[in-house]
Amino acid sequence: MKKIIYVLFIFALLLIPQHVSAAQDDSYVDWNLDRSIFTHQFRDGKDHVTNLAMITANGKTAYCIEPGVTADKGSYYNSTYDINDTNMSGADVKKLSLIGYYGYGYEGHNDKRYYMAAQELIWRLMGVDDVWWTDQKEGGNVINIDLYKNEILSLVNNYETAPLFEFKDEYIIGDEIVLEDANNVLSGYEVTSGVASIDGNKIKVQVTDKVNTFTLKRKSDGKYPIFYYKNGYQTIGSFEAAYDYSKDYVVNGEYGKIIVNKKDFDNKNNVSLSPYASLKGASYTLYDKKGNVLSVKETDEYGIVIFDDLKKGTYIIKETNPSLGYNIDISRYETYVATSRMEATVSSYEKIIKNKIIVTKVLNNSDTITPEEGIEFGLYYEDGTFIDTYVTNKDGIIELTIPYGKYVLKQITKKDGITVASDKFIEVIKEGENQSITITNYVVPSIEELPNTGKHFNIAPLIIIISLLLIGLIYEKKNI
Repeated sequence: MKKIIYVLFIFALLLIPQHVSAAQDDSYVDWNLDRSIFTHQFRDGKDHVTNLAMITANGKTAYCIEPGVTADKGSYYNSTYDINDTNMSGADVKKLSLIGYYGYGYEGHNDKRYYMAAQELIWRLMGVDDVWWTDQKEGGNVINIDLYKNEILSLVNNYETAPLFEFKDEYIIGDEIVLEDANNVLSGYEVTSGVASIDGNKIKVQVTDKVNTFTLKRKSDGKYPIFYYKNGYQTIGSFEAAYDYSKDYVVNGEYGKIIVNKKDFDNKNNVSLSPYASLKGASYTLYDKKGNVLSVKETDEYGIVIFDDLKKGTYIIKETNPSLGYNIDISRYETYVATSRMEATVSSYEKIIKNKIIVTKVLNNSDTITPEEGIEFGLYYEDGTFIDTYVTNKDGIIELTIPYGKYVLKQITKKDGITVASDKFIEVIKEGENQSITITNYVVPSIEELPNTGKHFNIAPLIIIISLLLIGLIYEKKNI
């Protein structure tokens, strides 16, 4: 018994109509005749002549879409969104809906000739061989509506002409881009998804990620083509909107970056002036425009530091800790990143620690000390690598300004009869610690000038003693 009930239940479900969009006797169809205009439909080898009938369904403009079939005037029809519910299945609904949509009542199409044009195009679409209009039933003047038909067809053919924007390959994240539609059809679209908005013929897009999408859809205001049908009578259609059409767009986003390029102030490149100093390890701090700390990074061996993953905006950069051998850069750098400036570079020319070294060369000649001019000195790194030579001036002075590091100053030349000074070790480790070095040489005394005591020494006794010792050693060896 249960099985029988179950089978009957399934059978009953199958009998229920599946087209839920159809409604019964819910729409009132009527028309008004214009007896001054006659339409000629040439089909089946005959000219079928009627007056222009401007149809309405529930007060909305509607059209005859089933040529040669009589419509029931002033009566109720069934309505549906699906043309397959009528006996017109297989019709080109897209083309049909576009003709009706751009016909009478569309923006600027308030002349009844737009109704005539749309109705003619629909009849031709539905298979009528030829259609024309006259001001009399027989003979009379032909009413030319080609201009109206061509305008409707132009709009029909361009319905799927989507807005066209000239996107760049990428935009910086955080940007708002505003682009104009080159096809000038944007006003007929609405945004259905994505971070975009329409302003006249321009689209505004918020770039919030690396991939930003938005969808534009032809405006419909929730309206769709409606078809009205009734057994034995003409099928009618109203078209306040055409079929749905949409297009997806992709806007590529990317983060910006700021490159801090620390250079030696003296040589203007990324190599330190001194082998003892380094461009590596300087700390730079990145701030936003309000002064909030965003990131702290250190320079690499070439003095480079990169702040990346930056959104569009203005940023401030300061050096907060210098690298080895350099003075801190007190400058405040303000820069920005944007779509037109995805990568900003800040060059920081930093001054190496230096000392002024004053070398005074003097000659100590017993009772006088005088400057010694023309003495050449060589400056070397601590490891012995030669740097340069310097010569004392008339005051016996050499002035050096040398950068951070360890050095050796060697005397290269000397005058006859004058001693050579020992090497001098110099170390520069702190800015402003100027150093003074005095190097003293002496006159070398001659042999004649060695001191004389005035006494004489007799060496004969010493010779006798040495001879006796040698005789004793020989004797001892013979008796062993």
